[in-house]
Amino acid sequence: MEIKSKRRVFFKGDENHEISESLRVIRTNLHFLHEKENGRVVLVTSSTPKEGKSFIAANYAMSIAITGKKVLLIDCDIRRPRAHESFGRKVKKGLESVLTGESNPRDLILKNVEENLDVLPTKHMNFNVTELFLGDKMKKVLDDLKGDYNTIVLDTPPLVVASDSAILSKFSDGVVFVVAYDQVSKKELEFSKKMLDNAGANIFGFVVNKVEKSGFSYGNYCYYNNNYTYYKDYYMDEGKEEYISKPKKGIEKYMDRLKKTYKRQLSGDQKGKKY
Repeated sequence: MEIKSKRRVFFKGDENHEISESLRVIRTNLHFLHEKENGRVVLVTSSTPKEGKSFIAANYAMSIAITGKKVLLIDCDIRRPRAHESFGRKVKKGLESVLTGESNPRDLILKNVEENLDVLPTKHMNFNVTELFLGDKMKKVLDDLKGDYNTIVLDTPPLVVASDSAILSKFSDGVVFVVAYDQVSKKELEFSKKMLDNAGANIFGFVVNKVEKSGFSYGNYCYYNNNYTYYKDYYMDEGKEEYISKPKKGIEKYMDRLKKTYKRQLSGDQKGKKY
């Protein structure tokens, strides 16, 4: 059964080049970090809810699928399952019934939700969830499915909510840690990283999410904001030599000049051009 998707999945059209290109950068970096051709397992998690880890997991999986590689996205967030909704699907059961021994995972996989992309969904459970991952059942599931896919992406719960991600990290080749900009405290980040370190997790890296592309911030974060807008500057609409924009006034004009000056400084252009 299909439902309206609540989460955007990119690479389906030409809209929002900047986000699609940022996701390609994540795909490329992870490829060079671990060039395993088949059966690679990548775990995606965050410290707290609503940092965008499921968005990153689904779109990272999609970014691999469009290259022609077979990908499986497994929803391991049994307390709050959402992965199937990203692709507009409803399910009656999923990973939870596999881990309790009721079902075979191959019977529950949603085939070709997008070309080359399969999804093993899950249904909500709110009791004894962590215990389902403590045995060797999940390892057996992954070992059985690795031969069918280039990459398996595990969408897991936030670390301050449950220890499931730390447990599952033992079965993965590496962890992608999603951090929502200006949303998580230092203590929460330190706590989450300590959990992964204690589990012996291989942390591939951190993805800073929810950075306002047109915003202005100080320090290194401004560099990321500027890089995000460089794509638009580079890939202008074909046949157009410059953008047509409404004249800016007052504080908007001042902030625009300030951002352009800071961008020029970061790029090393110190010729004193006036904007």
